[in-house]
Amino acid sequence: MIALLILFSAADLFLLFTGLAVGEGSILWFAPIHLALSCAALLVMMKGLDGLGVRQRFALPIGAAIGPAGMLVCLILAPLVRPSRRKRQIAYRDVRTGKRRDVNDLSPVERLGRILDDRVRYPESDEIGSLATMLRYGNLQARYRALETAVISFEPRLSPLIVMALSDEDQTIRALAAAAAAQVSYNLAQQRSELQARIAPAQHLDDRYALAMLLADHGCFNQLLPQGQRLRLCQDANRKLDEIAGLLKSGDIRRRSLQAARARIRRALERHPAGKARPTRRGDVEPAS
Repeated sequence: MIALLILFSAADLFLLFTGLAVGEGSILWFAPIHLALSCAALLVMMKGLDGLGVRQRFALPIGAAIGPAGMLVCLILAPLVRPSRRKRQIAYRDVRTGKRRDVNDLSPVERLGRILDDRVRYPESDEIGSLATMLRYGNLQARYRALETAVISFEPRLSPLIVMALSDEDQTIRALAAAAAAQVSYNLAQQRSELQARIAPAQHLDDRYALAMLLADHGCFNQLLPQGQRLRLCQDANRKLDEIAGLLKSGDIRRRSLQAARARIRRALERHPAGKARPTRRGDVEPAS
């Protein structure tokens, strides 16, 4: 295919130089022939796209605007173009001095940002061990890395680790845990509002299921939330799961997870006094004396 493109380019360049040598009148025959050669070269090359990369494929129509020679040049230069893989970093350094800041000078919010921005070293699986044991008995570095792991891979079941870090003897770890707790609450509110916005137009079952499971997980396991808020989340999730249960087909694999979530919610509501709401009977009320 490249050989054909070289032949088209040579023919087009030969016509170009011939036309320039002849003079002004040559434009009347050079223009249509140049256009025909460009279209023919593009059609021929479009039939052999299998061996070309994405950038080379896009280089063909771009170079066709110049002619066969432009297609050849763009085709050769396309592999040299590489997208920048450098991540855009959220600036946490002191831009006034240009000096690198020490890790101990970072605020808790900045530390949390560095963790969530993937600019910290992740512990390997054999280095993690028991996160709860590390937070309770480990040294400062081990406790800090355990908290990093809990924040990076956060789910409501890991919230007791952040609660444990809130009472750590080190002030930096306590502040980082407080910032993480605030971020968790913000993320929950944002995820809930986004799912509700998607559900509103079409009441899509997948989004309704995702919202119900989100509320159930945080209501049952997220110890960073106040007890009253967890109770309301469980009640909302219980109502939504009841609505979804009748809509899932018998063979849907989500039914097992839904049933397990409903069982957890029932146990959570039974443990909370306010969750045992029952109607007041007339016999339970003593008459006024």
